[in-house]
Amino acid sequence: GAKFPIKWTAPEAALYGRFTIKSDVWSFGILLTELVTKGRVPYPGMVNREVLEQVERGYRMPCPQGCPESLHELMKLCWKKDPDERPTFEYIQSFLEDYFTATEPQYQPGDNL
Repeated sequence: GAKFPIKWTAPEAALYGRFTIKSDVWSFGILLTELVTKGRVPYPGMVNREVLEQVERGYRMPCPQGCPESLHELMKLCWKKDPDERPTFEYIQSFLEDYFTATEPQYQPGDNL
């Protein structure tokens, strides 16, 4: 058996070898948690087998501390059990562009002009 990072892998890929663009979307959702937590390993305290079992039962990681709820909602969309219900990367890109536009501080011209 090939070795791959279980904690980042969609259940259908880890269990049945079904690697698709939608399993990549799942992995991207995991990557988002790493970004928000500044590199913490996903599913802290769980070993690979436990992660697979829990995810199959419907467990999803809770909202990381300090993570905006809207970003966690995006993560949960990426982790839908049915791959067809997961968003496209085009949707994710659009969501993140809108998110960062809405949350970045507005430009304030300086007084030193």
